Amino acid sequence: MPETVTNIAMRTDIEVYMNMATKDAPEWSRCGNGWKKFAENPNAQTDSTQYINAASETTDTVSYSPQYSFECDLMHSEPTIKKVYDIAKDRKTGSAAVVDMLIVDKFDKSGSDGSYVARREQLAVAVSSLDGTKKMSMSGNLNGQGDGIKGKYTPGASGASGTFTPDSAST
Repeated sequence: MPETVTNIAMRTDIEVYMNMATKDAPEWSRCGNGWKKFAENPNAQTDSTQYINAASETTDTVSYSPQYSFECDLMHSEPTIKKVYDIAKDRKTGSAAVVDMLIVDKFDKSGSDGSYVARREQLAVAVSSLDGTKKMSMSGNLNGQGDGIKGKYTPGASGASGTFTPDSAST
């Protein structure tokens, strides 16, 4: 008898947050209203080798070049959207175009304290389109800046900013 799959993550089981304060004292604001797409592409980088005793190549994954494609309505009252919009309109580059993001897997509890597995990543904003015939929208990519940090996210009480704690192996 085939095994039944019952635990499929829903779109709302992955929450995305943007740091609206400093790296050392973050204030996490959820990307929600206005955000229509936040699609992760790990972009595995590979290297192939043809060994003399094999007819086929061996391919290894050697690194990643993560990228998140996004689309959002230009809801300028939403602080996370406004931050990305300002980076694009002010033509910011380098570190001024990098946002501190947290991706939380709400389907993956980290412990009995109500925390969840999360990954903190530095992502460079690359807006490719500001467009609309009636409602304005914005789209582009958020490109990985080095290795992310795995840890846990503990939500704050009553809408307050939660806390990210890196795993000891990630620090």
